Amino acid sequence: MKIEQEILFKIMIDSLIHKYGLMLTSQQCAEALAISTRILDENRKKEIDVPEYIEPNNKNKKGILYPVQNIVVYQLEKSKQSKKIKNSITLNLGA
Repeated sequence: MKIEQEILFKIMIDSLIHKYGLMLTSQQCAEALAISTRILDENRKKEIDVPEYIEPNNKNKKGILYPVQNIVVYQLEKSKQSKKIKNSITLNLGA
């Protein structure tokens, strides 16, 4: 990981931990990713395009949890897939 990415990773982790804590619910994860809980849950069930998550051990217990670091890794990977636009402004974090 480049130094700029390491700094960005730490900033993103700190920000999410400050807002949500170490583990996020499906609703919190969807909010952090700016998607609906419906899309998140559908993709999770299809096992496509979601951060790694933890399922409850007990079948009677409900609730999927998303570790904050998995959400940040997912967001950084998704940002690598974004298309570059000519004449766009880029943010240089490595000053």
